[in-house]
Amino acid sequence: MSHLPRTGKRAPKGAKSKTIAGSSTEGAVYQNAEELWKQVGEEDLYSDKGWYGKSLQYWEKIPPTVNGVLGGMEHVHDSDIKESEAFIRSLPSRGEGRALDCGAGIGRITRHLLLRLYSVVDLLEPVGKMLDQAKLELSAPDSSGHQVGHFYQTSMEKHTPEEKYDLVVIQWAAIYLTDDDFVKVFKQYKESLTENGYIFFKENCSSQESFLVDCDDSSLTRSDKHYKQLFERAGVRVVKEAFQKDWPNNLMKVKMYGLK
Repeated sequence: MSHLPRTGKRAPKGAKSKTIAGSSTEGAVYQNAEELWKQVGEEDLYSDKGWYGKSLQYWEKIPPTVNGVLGGMEHVHDSDIKESEAFIRSLPSRGEGRALDCGAGIGRITRHLLLRLYSVVDLLEPVGKMLDQAKLELSAPDSSGHQVGHFYQTSMEKHTPEEKYDLVVIQWAAIYLTDDDFVKVFKQYKESLTENGYIFFKENCSSQESFLVDCDDSSLTRSDKHYKQLFERAGVRVVKEAFQKDWPNNLMKVKMYGLK
């Protein structure tokens, strides 16, 4: 979907085996992720009550502003961009041609970061009013000579990449994917990378091993362990990883991964 940090809600401690337990903000408890997805699968994923349908409804109500896409926490914007830029610049032998901004929202990351680092940037966003605002925000020519390419109004799990990318950015968007679609998405974007391409993944990270479902917007915050299990299933490897350092204590930790 789009971008927002999260307050530091604590999930219960998960199991120490490969099975990862979790809970929801409405008090449901899950012994493992499969139990959650079995329950989710009882509804059409795109219906009003379905996993993706609820997320889309939530984001349709959010104003297309920086403060809106950051969940009322516009003050984290500068530190977010600064640390993401330093992380991306540090990736070994990275290409600088084309990038894809997934769950691009109003183009916040494209405008303030990606157009400084990549020659062409494509945006992918399922919510029409967000993408319309991104087109307005990015309508002026970039002083670097870099340019915006395609605007795709769709979601990651529905997208089939048509270009080759030196960077695919998935930030504060994978929380809206089911585990199976997470694996599917990372597999397809892995195949869309150039020889010097990376997936830059930045997401809320549970401080415990367990996951937490936010029932308000139908999202799932996973742990580092959970992410790495899904990376393995998708066939991507972690080249670099780091937590966001300059970050409010009352928000969930945020972690960055460079993936090949």
